[in-house]
Amino acid sequence: MVAGAPLHIAAHLASFGWEADAVARVGDDPDGRAIRARLERHGVGTSLLEVDPALPTGTAAVTFDRGSAHSFTLPHPTAWDAVEGPAVVPAHDVLYFGTLPLRDPRSRATLTRLLAAGGRRVVDANLRPPDYDAERVGFAVAHADIFKASEEELPEIARLLGVPADPRALFVLGPEWVCITRGAAGAELHHRDGQSWDEPGAAVRVVDTVGAGDAFLAGLIDGLVPGSDGGRALRRASQAASAIVGQRGGFPEWEPGRHPFPS
Repeated sequence: MVAGAPLHIAAHLASFGWEADAVARVGDDPDGRAIRARLERHGVGTSLLEVDPALPTGTAAVTFDRGSAHSFTLPHPTAWDAVEGPAVVPAHDVLYFGTLPLRDPRSRATLTRLLAAGGRRVVDANLRPPDYDAERVGFAVAHADIFKASEEELPEIARLLGVPADPRALFVLGPEWVCITRGAAGAELHHRDGQSWDEPGAAVRVVDTVGAGDAFLAGLIDGLVPGSDGGRALRRASQAASAIVGQRGGFPEWEPGRHPFPS
């Protein structure tokens, strides 16, 4: 199954009408070709998708622990550990990344260069043991304009960074916005000016939670980046997550530009 947070988020943003491109690297193998085809199907640009002549396409083994809970095993190194990035960074409004590209110095160097090119920086913690530590998490938080983590991740982030397990404690490190998701219980959003919003969880039939956080973050990006209405953005994020958990897999099963919830 083709999956992955950056791919899911790009596909969701394309479904909202954004022009989305994936800065990524795949192997010269069937998995890599499947990823390219999947992105094209969802209207995501592939001009920045690189092909590695030696390393394989990255894979993840997903283990379902209890009910819909899941954990991941990620081999290293794979093609996405060696992303080179474009020589000239295209103009863009948003750059999304997680902590995983920081595990290898090659992709990390590319990410550092991309961050210097501007655009609003959106980070999802996506902590995947053993591929994070205090330095990597600190880098991610410090370079985020919008930072998202789950309520399970927040205490670990706080422990690593030596701050209280309060989302507002992260503002001193750099973000403008901090969002904490609570699974079925909803989510909370905080702005560094002191405003906060809370969105209760929606009653939905859950088929698969893989990709729910990615759909949520895409909705949040879509709501926040054009303006700063935190309440509207949080509702949009919740709608996107609710739509995706009712299906198997993390890609939107609707046509680009035709999402199934109100604008």
